[in-house]
Amino acid sequence: MKYKLLVLLLLLIPCIVAAESETFQLNRKPVPSIVAKVNGVALNSTQLESELIAFRMRAELQGKKIKPSEELLIARELLKAEIMKEIITQKAKSLDIKITPEQIDLQIQSIEDKFPSHTAFITALAFQRMNIKALKEKIESTLLEDELIRHEIASKVKLTDDAAENYYNSNKAQFMKPALYRIRHILITTVPSPPKSADEASHKKALRMTRMINDEAKVKAEEVLQKVKAGGNFEQLAKEFSEDEASKQKGGMLGDLHPGSTIPEIAETMVKLNEGDTSGIIDSSFGHHILKLDEIIPSVLIPFKDAQSDILNILMKRETKKLFKEYVIDLEKTAKIEIFI
Repeated sequence: MKYKLLVLLLLLIPCIVAAESETFQLNRKPVPSIVAKVNGVALNSTQLESELIAFRMRAELQGKKIKPSEELLIARELLKAEIMKEIITQKAKSLDIKITPEQIDLQIQSIEDKFPSHTAFITALAFQRMNIKALKEKIESTLLEDELIRHEIASKVKLTDDAAENYYNSNKAQFMKPALYRIRHILITTVPSPPKSADEASHKKALRMTRMINDEAKVKAEEVLQKVKAGGNFEQLAKEFSEDEASKQKGGMLGDLHPGSTIPEIAETMVKLNEGDTSGIIDSSFGHHILKLDEIIPSVLIPFKDAQSDILNILMKRETKKLFKEYVIDLEKTAKIEIFI
């Protein structure tokens, strides 16, 4: 199921901050309570305001700032999307497609479970100009769209016999397993700086203790590095000195890693090593690491038979999206749409 509400959730969690203006305005002008009608059904400004707040928050998360002069154009585009959702909802209901309250409640519960408390969940909704009723309507609309696609589109999706193989041959780069680096490490842990305390004397004492522990860790890491450089057995040194309990008894083995599967400090260093090489001391938030590269496992092409199922899924989704877009455009042509902003 394509779940747009997860985007809503991600936006709600970190953004319970300053309140928005009580009056919904676009380009400093009040917005009418009804912003559009679809076949006589009114779309109110509250939902549009909620969508605009979400859009603004997404932009801020990406480091962008929406200017007041841009908001009217953005709001009109968002309203077009809301109109299309209403057209889809009306069509689904005309086909007697129904969503049960239990289905909606299950989705609401899965969203609320991501919040620390019910109060935080309700507060987050309120910040985005939503309440439980509005959220239920949003969920129902999404589920109706999914059901309409299954009812009207899924059976019409057809792929040629050679579609999957043609896609595979044209996109082989997508089916390359990345090169893997079989890495061991020795970790000497450090402790983070203590948080600021109201008790300045206690804070200074905690800072001194932290520096002392971390200075000792640095000395220990340098001593272990000298043993490695002197030709000591890396696996035995890991078992003896590493403070990573998950890997030390395996001789420091972290596994077969690609750069995206480990922390940046290790990723950056491991790709520069040759097989059998060891690194110097690498610092991360975990502490001081010494790496050893046992083996580079080359990148290989995934055989077509192993990729075929995933490719068919990609192509089915692509064709479904295309057909549904055409279907909705046809619905729009026969709908009576009035826009008031």
